[in-house]
Amino acid sequence: MKKFKIGYIPLTKVNWTNETLEAARKNAKEYLQSLPGVEVIGGNSMIDLEDRAIKELEFFEQEKPDMIVAHFLTFALGVVVPMFAQRLKVPVVLWSMKEPDPCGGRLQNNSFCAANMNSHFMYRMHVPYFHVHADAGSAEAEKQLNKAVRVSQTMTVLNRMRIGIVGGRVPGFYTSSWDEMLLRTKIGPEIKIITEHEVIETAKNLSAAELDSAMQTILSDASVHPTDGPKGNQLQKSAALFGAIKKMKDKFLVDTFAMRCWPEFILDDLYGIAICSTIGHLTNHDILTACEGDAYGAVMMRIEQELTGEKPFFCDMIVMEGEYGVAWHCGAAPCKLCKPGFQPQLCCSATVEGGGVKGVTNEFPLKPGRVTLARLGEKRDGDGFRMLIATGEAIDTDLFVRGNPLKIKFDAGCDKLRETVIGQGWEHHYALCYGDLLPELLDLCRCMDIEAVVVK
Repeated sequence: MKKFKIGYIPLTKVNWTNETLEAARKNAKEYLQSLPGVEVIGGNSMIDLEDRAIKELEFFEQEKPDMIVAHFLTFALGVVVPMFAQRLKVPVVLWSMKEPDPCGGRLQNNSFCAANMNSHFMYRMHVPYFHVHADAGSAEAEKQLNKAVRVSQTMTVLNRMRIGIVGGRVPGFYTSSWDEMLLRTKIGPEIKIITEHEVIETAKNLSAAELDSAMQTILSDASVHPTDGPKGNQLQKSAALFGAIKKMKDKFLVDTFAMRCWPEFILDDLYGIAICSTIGHLTNHDILTACEGDAYGAVMMRIEQELTGEKPFFCDMIVMEGEYGVAWHCGAAPCKLCKPGFQPQLCCSATVEGGGVKGVTNEFPLKPGRVTLARLGEKRDGDGFRMLIATGEAIDTDLFVRGNPLKIKFDAGCDKLRETVIGQGWEHHYALCYGDLLPELLDLCRCMDIEAVVVK
């Protein structure tokens, strides 16, 4: 995997450099180089004058860093960081340090003031930026720098993201609607339209080897339910569809999907199965796929996976009262999220055509742990994006309802979340991930001009 390239610019004011600051510069660069997955360029000497800054900037323009770390070892020239930001067009970390005790009343660094001044420049110039206020090598510096790297990497991924929309949204689901040009302009992903006809024909014409490989993959995820498993050739059709979507990924050069999963795929004269488990298998094997043609849901899933490295869960909220809420979907969750000790099973849908008729769903409860529920959607007037964020604790959950349930004690409580969701007209699909992503999502929203709505 290509390393994330950081351009390090240690900044100081002319005649302020001393042995202590030089040691801090050297330590800071070595520290940056120790961060996982990172390559560091520049930073071999202090930048205190404009001519030195321009020479370093020319080097950076050749090397093309993914992010700049502007380290204010003292107060510094105000022209330097805006010049780097404008010409390189990458996110900027403003790194300030805690002010030492004055020696004899003399100000030592004035580092925070420099970061404060430059934050104004970044804000006015619409440059994505982060602030780290900690000494090199400290736990706080590691936490904040790693967060800045993860969020910057996520923004890069979004800018290059390509979503395959299979068949559009499902009937009547305006919550799955999307504005192609708004998404491309404000967030970055490109939409590729793929017809259900092409996917179905590809599935029908897989080679025996391709079908066998797909079958091995889905059976490695889950066993077939002994009494309520898919009937006839439904399991083979599920495997064939998995193989067909993999071929669409390569043909259309996309990395994420949103599928119109009903009604066409369910109809016998077109394909004849419920494709819930297929969607779960795809996500489980690194082809993130959202149900019901929800492109913005797919983008939210991608954001969560990039920030955590874990598989997201595309879900509805079916209980929103009392002590806990319930996140659920019909059997399309990735089985890597299965509750420990529970065996995922391939079943017939509990709802399609009255239940027990059409496969295939992959049924299991999800694991407990700290979780973040989030939704990316358009603002009311379609002039930008907003993001709903709610954190909570997923608790031990049994398979009390068919599909993929998860009970969650939300930090804000169910009443507050319910009032926010309904009162502000949020879409009914969410992406859930494990871990508390509130700091990362707030940074992402600020950097990308997304309105953050935190339920707390």
